[in-house]
Amino acid sequence: MSLVVVKRVKPLPSWVAPLLSFTLGIAVATVLLWIVTLGRTDPIVVLASIGRALAMPQLLLKNFALLTIVGIGLLVSFKASVFNIGGEGQFYFAIIAATWIALFSGVGAIAIINKVLMLVVGVLLAGFWALIAALPRGFLGIDEVPVTLLMNYIAYYIVDYLVFNPWREPKYKYPRTPTIPEESWFIRIPGTTGTIELILLTVVVMAGIWYLMNNTRLGLAINVMGSNPNVLRVVGINPSLIVVSSLVISGMIVGIAGVSYLAGEAHLITIPAEACTPMLGYTGILVAWLSMLRIAYVPVAAYIVSALINAGINIQIAGAGKASVVDVFIGTILLIYSISVIFTEYSVKIIVKR
Repeated sequence: MSLVVVKRVKPLPSWVAPLLSFTLGIAVATVLLWIVTLGRTDPIVVLASIGRALAMPQLLLKNFALLTIVGIGLLVSFKASVFNIGGEGQFYFAIIAATWIALFSGVGAIAIINKVLMLVVGVLLAGFWALIAALPRGFLGIDEVPVTLLMNYIAYYIVDYLVFNPWREPKYKYPRTPTIPEESWFIRIPGTTGTIELILLTVVVMAGIWYLMNNTRLGLAINVMGSNPNVLRVVGINPSLIVVSSLVISGMIVGIAGVSYLAGEAHLITIPAEACTPMLGYTGILVAWLSMLRIAYVPVAAYIVSALINAGINIQIAGAGKASVVDVFIGTILLIYSISVIFTEYSVKIIVKR
């Protein structure tokens, strides 16, 4: 008897993998928590916490919008088969730029100028950080996954250096920057965790990337790059330039989320960055994959993942574990998704030899 992996003549529908990974991932993670904690984690409390989080959109608005932006940014590079794992570094480089504008540039107390400059400079610096990984991938063929991953930690250490030394809060010498001026803050939507500017940016990013991917020559080239880069060479387009462009655009969009997080939520940088990060650069990877790399589905995936994050708080309040247990759910869902994708394209057959 032997197992044979056979490519399916007709692949399973694309929605099978996300749906299976979410439902099975929740179930498996709940059972794992129950086993690891020797029964101290009540599965009913865990599932109820997730259910409550899904039913409270006003509390999810901030994470939902930020994850939508990050997910769309990563989607752009993933479409070109360029796997940007460096969202965390790009996120933090945008925060570095925005913090400098808000605290040290002396641009004045006019709110609109502060916010626009924070966004522009933050997006450009995030794009530059992505460019450093994009050039060796595009022109030397160096795998972007380890490069972008390592650059996350370089970004963390740069942030730690800046905050611990020149940008340190001067009065009490706490390991953080001073709070950025209120003129730089995004405007909170009453009764929610979101801000007006963040919602507007989310809509603009979604509309802009949808137009880019469906109505421009560059968007078409990015889509083709992910399936058959040789076609680009035939029509006279350099695939290396498409690789670089997709990764830089991806980093710039993630940078929008970084600036929005600083201006709408954090208002300062605390260190160590690797311990204080909201992990949106990594969590956005799950959002992009669960969306099946379709822009219209990114908000759906972002809502589900943001509900899981919020459920961690509910679990802690209910005394069923720490808020960080949500990482078990996110990791399990991503693992099952990776396996499910394989089985949508391939089937395993048992052959009995006589």
